[in-house]
Amino acid sequence: MRASSIWRPWFVWIIGGAALGVLMRVLFGAIPERFSGPMSIAFLVGTPVAAGALTIYGTRHITTSWAFVIFGPWATVALMMLGCALALLEGSICIALLTPLFLVCASIGGIAMEGMLRLSKVRQSHLKVVALLPIAIFAAEGSMPHRTEERELRSTILVEAPPSIVWKEILRATAIHPSELPFSLVHFIGVPRPVEGINIQSIDGEVRYSTWERGVKFRAVVTERAEQESITWRYVFDEESFPEGAMDKHVEIGGRYFDISDTTFNLSPTPEGQTELQIVAHYRVTTRINFYAIPAATLLGKDFIDTLLGFYKYRSERSEHVGMSTTMASDHAHNRELLSMGDL
Repeated sequence: MRASSIWRPWFVWIIGGAALGVLMRVLFGAIPERFSGPMSIAFLVGTPVAAGALTIYGTRHITTSWAFVIFGPWATVALMMLGCALALLEGSICIALLTPLFLVCASIGGIAMEGMLRLSKVRQSHLKVVALLPIAIFAAEGSMPHRTEERELRSTILVEAPPSIVWKEILRATAIHPSELPFSLVHFIGVPRPVEGINIQSIDGEVRYSTWERGVKFRAVVTERAEQESITWRYVFDEESFPEGAMDKHVEIGGRYFDISDTTFNLSPTPEGQTELQIVAHYRVTTRINFYAIPAATLLGKDFIDTLLGFYKYRSERSEHVGMSTTMASDHAHNRELLSMGDL
């Protein structure tokens, strides 16, 4: 069989599988939020499984390798994601988060279809019904509750500065430039970068005001504070915290599916005059796919707090260096003054 005749049917079914995925995204996106829609198992698992299965179904008259069966459906997923992006159905954050899950599910669909093609004793054309798999799963999962799990993240870094310097930088981080932030996965996939974070005393107590790129603004109430040792604040998000388009709505912090409740900064001095800076954060995940959502949230959450630690390390060490330089310059000036007095 000529290469062109082999390529043609497979390519058609790739387009068909990708089109099915985009269509399902449109349909599930139109479903009321209380039914989860794009965050349902039907869409997140059923759709890529069906798309992968259809890809392999299209090669039923062709001898293919298992490597093709496993990885061939990835082309369908890639085209599906491209279609969702071009149609503005998904933002970069959701696409980055869902792609690994979709690739695995598409491979599972491809393997399952290959098995059915080899074992099926009925007309193989009946197997096209797999296209309805997302709808069938959605009908079955309607009564399935969302599971809520609370998790904790901890990360520590050693700062070449005393606690007094680090403390000052934590309480007032202004004019944060992107170059001051180490490379991070969360910002690479489109999460807005922090621009400012300052603590202000008010009649209601101490409040932390945070500003991110794209107009993101939120506050947090300080619940515990030990001067130069530890500080904890609890976040308060409202409808204006994340302007339209600032983040994909399905992954917005403080939303239905994800939330960060509080953050604690712990400062511990070392005998060498350094500071061990630790961040402890508590977050919530509420989905029907916690088996995937929790590892993804943990990975990105850890990446984000490591980015914050890198920033505060940079700011504190720069401040300490500037302070030392200023002190040394002052000492030199004082010494010169003493020498001048000695000459007199």
